[in-house]
Amino acid sequence: MFISMTWSEGITERESRVAIDTVKQVLYWLYLRHPEALIDPPIQIRPFGNWIIPALVPDKPYWGTQWYIDSSYDDQLQQVIAPLFLELVRREPWQQADAHFDLALLEQDLTDFPVPLARMYPERYTLGSSLPGTGAVMSVYRLRQIQDTYIRELSLARLVRHHLGHVLGVPELTRRQATARLGLELHCTNPCVMRNAATASELTELALEEVEMGWPFCELCTQELHHVIVRYSYEWS
Repeated sequence: MFISMTWSEGITERESRVAIDTVKQVLYWLYLRHPEALIDPPIQIRPFGNWIIPALVPDKPYWGTQWYIDSSYDDQLQQVIAPLFLELVRREPWQQADAHFDLALLEQDLTDFPVPLARMYPERYTLGSSLPGTGAVMSVYRLRQIQDTYIRELSLARLVRHHLGHVLGVPELTRRQATARLGLELHCTNPCVMRNAATASELTELALEEVEMGWPFCELCTQELHHVIVRYSYEWS
């Protein structure tokens, strides 16, 4: 299994580096509990960045990162429609041929409402949206309004960590303890990075709180993450 990491044109080198390093740190911490995974990691990271397949441009689908954005962008709202973006990811030929996880980082604003509903609530936005077990799309649009560089990067790392958890299937859908549902996503209600943050200010507040925790996943979510590593270690071997 691997995690495909992509980002839109306009994402800075520093933003992409924070995203990649955050995913690496989470996986490495988990692998420390599973020494065999350090030798042969069951979940690989493949940073594709802002990719393009020239032979498919401009009239073939799935020609590059920008195609996903163009195909899910609403000009009236000036936002990417996250459910549509994620559906394109779910149906992409590479997912069908070789199932994997997708993490996408965009500079465009996002909404997690479908178009008709989003147009009824144009003020609605989301920092990120996930399709558990498949992929997540996240935006730096609102985070760039945070003036302090340290806090902005801390908030971005928290956003990536949170949606990585969702993509890995945490919290598990069968869990009945300390959870709250929001759309397709199940969130943790413990002091944990899997708590929901609806706004940039909430994200920042939680990110600063979780710095004090060291490892930011609660015990329940951590156990579930270890289950994921064990499962893919078995499949990988």
